[in-house]
Amino acid sequence: MDDRHWMYTGRPSQATMTDEWIRKTNDFLEAAWSQAEGSSFLWCPCNICGNKKRKTKKVMGQHLCKYGFTPDYTRWIFHGEGHRMRDEVVRQRIDDCDADGGVGDMLHDYHEAHFGEGLQEEEPEASAKAYFEMLEAAQKPLHGHTKVSQLDGIGRLMALKSQFSLSRDAFDSLLTVFGSMLPENHILPKSMYQAQKILGALKMPYEQIHSCPNGCILFRKEHEKGAYCPKCKASRFLEVDSGDGQPKKQLTIPMKIVRYLPFIPRIQ
Repeated sequence: MDDRHWMYTGRPSQATMTDEWIRKTNDFLEAAWSQAEGSSFLWCPCNICGNKKRKTKKVMGQHLCKYGFTPDYTRWIFHGEGHRMRDEVVRQRIDDCDADGGVGDMLHDYHEAHFGEGLQEEEPEASAKAYFEMLEAAQKPLHGHTKVSQLDGIGRLMALKSQFSLSRDAFDSLLTVFGSMLPENHILPKSMYQAQKILGALKMPYEQIHSCPNGCILFRKEHEKGAYCPKCKASRFLEVDSGDGQPKKQLTIPMKIVRYLPFIPRIQ
């Protein structure tokens, strides 16, 4: 990747653009559309759109001249340099679930239906916009020296929080420590609140189900009211010794919880 400081130093204002900035911006547009696979719209990297709205080549050029490039966009992941990363981060998950490529074909058809040649540009509906925001997070690396995406990084840390029952404060401290060790301009969230806002784009509810600590059964349906596992007799809840010779007392804290993501919202 060549030095791309020109993207920001070559256009100090709307009225001032260097010859290098004009030439290289034109080269950027040509390179982006050479890999557009026939689409009339691409994500606009101007400082206003921020790679969140699709524009035609002409409008994108006008936006770049008027508003300049969005900050820190020196790796053109939405314009030809993210293909490999998208394959590893997104397509791999699709292929794991659909070896015949059916889901991938549906996404391609959806893209063509909304942004295909000859169609007028329009703002996507709320559910589609949430999906695109989630996809953007999946494609965006945590920093310039890794292939781990923002969504993957958040997912791994949230799984760690669940596994070890970390408190919100402990999780925030964990993010602070990790963030201090990452390169400057990384996009790892700084708090659980920020992480949840990004994950909120998924809008996928889940159900918490108590489980036998030994994995024998789930306390649901006929076992919903049970306090002990009918197979191994393990306690459903945490038990404490009262210290007066009486049997151990059950608290209301479950020994083990599984989180079930309903199927219908997932495919929606």
